[in-house]
Amino acid sequence: MKNKSTIEKYIEAAELPDFLRELADAIENGGDGEFSCAEDFVKFRVSAKNQFGKVKVRAKFKSASECGPPPELLEGVEIAPLNYGSLKKRMKSSFRMLTTMSHDGQLPPAEAMESFLTDAATMVTFEGYGDEYYGEFTEECARLKTAYDAGDMDAMKTSLVELAKQKGRCHAKYD
Repeated sequence: MKNKSTIEKYIEAAELPDFLRELADAIENGGDGEFSCAEDFVKFRVSAKNQFGKVKVRAKFKSASECGPPPELLEGVEIAPLNYGSLKKRMKSSFRMLTTMSHDGQLPPAEAMESFLTDAATMVTFEGYGDEYYGEFTEECARLKTAYDAGDMDAMKTSLVELAKQKGRCHAKYD
């Protein structure tokens, strides 16, 4: 049990006012679920960031008493000027959104998919960072795009899992 909790999720921009109303109600009347212990806060912070057409909402609470475990955390990464390191950070951000939303049964926004695939195509132009993996990676990215374009969530999940495995193999050797 902890006295800190974090809510972090992607929502539509139109859902933001409802999220904030629910938060206000939880603080005023007591909350449950993701807002449990909100009324018992010592301090809290709320942020919202527009990313690839979705709003990433994050609320951090520190309560006076212990609360249940927080939902899974997702790290957001700011977009930086193009170099290999910033390209990888941007890919991490879009890939995380793709995997999180697809595993939640939601089709990710086209902007996130386009960002990831564009960055993936750019990444394979960098020499000396896993060139021997680039062919297989590019083929899997093509399968991911095909699955996304068809709206095939199962094929998308399979492709994202395979890309995560490939990333693990490559990063184990080059990071």
